[in-house]
Amino acid sequence: MITSIIFSKNRPLQLDLTIKSIKQNFPDCSQIIVLHNNDTEFTEAHSILCSEHKDVESWEQSYSIYKDIYAAISESRNKYISFFTDDCICYSPIPKYNYDNLFEGEYGEIITCFSLRMGLNIDERHHLGNVAEDKVLKYYHDEDDDYIMWSRTLHSFGNYWSYSLSVDGHIFRQKDLLEMADELCYLEERYKWEQTPNQFEGALQRFWAVTQNAIVAFPESKVVNSPNNRVQDTHENMSGELYSYDDKLLLGKYMSGNRINIDYLDFGDIKCPHTEIDLIKGLDVRSTL
Repeated sequence: MITSIIFSKNRPLQLDLTIKSIKQNFPDCSQIIVLHNNDTEFTEAHSILCSEHKDVESWEQSYSIYKDIYAAISESRNKYISFFTDDCICYSPIPKYNYDNLFEGEYGEIITCFSLRMGLNIDERHHLGNVAEDKVLKYYHDEDDDYIMWSRTLHSFGNYWSYSLSVDGHIFRQKDLLEMADELCYLEERYKWEQTPNQFEGALQRFWAVTQNAIVAFPESKVVNSPNNRVQDTHENMSGELYSYDDKLLLGKYMSGNRINIDYLDFGDIKCPHTEIDLIKGLDVRSTL
């Protein structure tokens, strides 16, 4: 089984959707931990969310996100960890799977992660209104166990097909993450890193060259990141190019009883792991009943 750690800030409506999508489409996830860093005006909304998801563990971010992450990984009930941000959606049913066969089997020593956001449908990179080709160059397809596997070093660093250390829908061994998080906790004071998930992901890249080379995924992607709004300032991540939503507007919708129903959303053409979804189309006040 798998523990999902979700990073969240000021997005109760989107976080609710992330949690519900995991519960609906990710049956191997048996534990959800939300690590949140909400501004004061979002406190009440987060309390409501916790009351609606009593089976989800809510951890308030402390002075050190690196120590928080290390603690969450350490206290996981499972030996596999998946990371999500609160604008991720498990948009397609994820089959129950024996991850031990991969991580501890014949190819285990060369596998670094299992990616839920990659698949053969992913062949584009979207940025500033531009679309660039981003295809896997070569892969192995195991038809019996229904997965694809590829070498990340065949692709340019930063390419989606090479980006193994992501916090958007990748599954890792608990023991591997503990080693990396432990080192980051030690280095944090020296480098004075910012206390955001993006900065944590950036710090993880120091391990890219020394981690295993193979990435595994299902033939079709299962998770998409919908970057409709940006809530941190440490990285200039693009957001709201197609469907831009102010966090205060979405807070108002949430406090008025609206929730997003995943069944109302359109996931018909996912070609990029970061694809904006028109979330407002999914609003349904009945979904809170």
